[in-house]
Amino acid sequence: MRVAAVAASLLLVATGCTMSNDSAANAPAGTTTLKFWNYYTGTQLTWLQAQTKKFEKANPKIKVDLVQVVGSQQDQKLLASVATGNGPDVLINNIVVDNPTLVAGGVMKDMTSMWNSYQDKAQYPSTAAWKTNGKVYNLMSYTNLIGLYYNKDILKASGIDSPPTTLTEFQDDMAKVTAGGTYKALAESGAPTVEGAWLFAPQLLGLGVNYCNFSGKKVTTAFDRVAGWSKKGYIPLSTATWDQNTAWQQFMTGKYAFGLNGNWQLGNVKSAKFAYGTTEFPKPTDGTSTVYPGGEGIAIGAKSKHPAEAWKYIQSVFLSKDAAETSFAQTGSIPLRKDASDTQAIKTNTYVQPFLTAAQKTGTWPNNPKTADMQTSLGKAISSVISGQQSASAGAQSAIDTIKKAKASGGGTCK
Repeated sequence: MRVAAVAASLLLVATGCTMSNDSAANAPAGTTTLKFWNYYTGTQLTWLQAQTKKFEKANPKIKVDLVQVVGSQQDQKLLASVATGNGPDVLINNIVVDNPTLVAGGVMKDMTSMWNSYQDKAQYPSTAAWKTNGKVYNLMSYTNLIGLYYNKDILKASGIDSPPTTLTEFQDDMAKVTAGGTYKALAESGAPTVEGAWLFAPQLLGLGVNYCNFSGKKVTTAFDRVAGWSKKGYIPLSTATWDQNTAWQQFMTGKYAFGLNGNWQLGNVKSAKFAYGTTEFPKPTDGTSTVYPGGEGIAIGAKSKHPAEAWKYIQSVFLSKDAAETSFAQTGSIPLRKDASDTQAIKTNTYVQPFLTAAQKTGTWPNNPKTADMQTSLGKAISSVISGQQSASAGAQSAIDTIKKAKASGGGTCK
C-alpha cells in the first residue's frame, strides 16, 4: 500500500523513457526481454534488483527491464497501454485498490491455468490468488500490515517504561513526549489518499467498524481523537500531506518517539541511529488491535508477447521459497508461503512478531469495485481534520456520507 515518489521516476514517466538494466539494454540476439513496471524503492528495490540478476543468471536467454513508474500514476498509464500495446510484461499493483480497475480495463492476463498447474500452489492460502468471475488475474506472495515503531531512547528520556498497548496509553505517552519539549510524538501518514485512510482505519476496525458499516458515534469519537492529536501538537499539521514514505523519513530522523508504518520498513529501520522496537497498533478501549492487510499483487500484462517467460520470472522472483525468505530478510515483508513463514529466521525475529500476530486477525476489505473510492473518501476527511480545514464532527459526517455514496455506486454490495 505504498506510493513511490522518486524524482528520476517522474522524469522518466513524463518523457516516456524507461529505466533499463544494463544487461537488458545490451541483450544479444535471440534473447527475450521482459518489461517489468514497478514502483519499489529502498530495500524493496534493492531486493528486486538482486533477485532479477539471479534469475537472469539462471536464464541467460531472458533479460528483464525494471521500469520504475510513479505509483499514483500507474493505473492511468496501464489503462492507456492497453490501447497502444506498449504495456509491461510483468507488473506489480496495489492489489486492494487497483485490482477491480485493472481487471475491468483489460490490463492483466488471465493466469488461471498457470496458477492451477503451479507445483507449489499448496504452499499458499487460497487468498493469495485474487479472482474475478472465477479467473485469476493477480497473485500475492506476501502481505503488509501496519504496526507501531518506537524510539526506545526517547521513551526512556520521557519516563515511559514500555510501549503503549491501548490508544489511551498511546495518547498519554504522546502527551509526555510533547510536554518534554525536546522531541516530537508521532510520525504518520494523514494524506488525503488511501494511505491516510489505511493508517486511520485501525482505530475503528478494533471496534467492529469497517467500510461496510461506517457510521455512528464510534466514528465521531475516532475523528475527535485525531483532531485532538493535531491541536495538542502530537502530530504536526504537515501530517495532513505526508504519505507513508515521508512519515517514515521523519521517524528515522530520531526526533519522533513513535512511527505508525508498515512491516516493509523492517529492512530500512536497521540503519536507524537509535534503539528501536515494534509493537501492534494500539487497540481502542473495549476493542482489539485490528488492521487491514495490504501488499502488492503480481500480474502478467494482457498484451505481453512473452507470457510463458513472464510466468517463469514470477515463479522464481516472487513465488519461490528463496524469494519469500530473502524478501522477508531484506525488506520485512510477511511471506504468505507456508514453508517460508515457518522458518526459524522469522520465528526468532523479535521485531516481526507484532506483524505476524496482526496477520492472524486482520480486517476484511469490502467486496466492492468502489473500494478505492471509499478509502479515498476517508483519507480526504481525516486529512482535512488534521489540517484544521474541517471540524472533527464535519469530517466524520463527510466520511460517512461519501463512503455510503461510493458503496452504493459500486452496486451496494460489501461482503
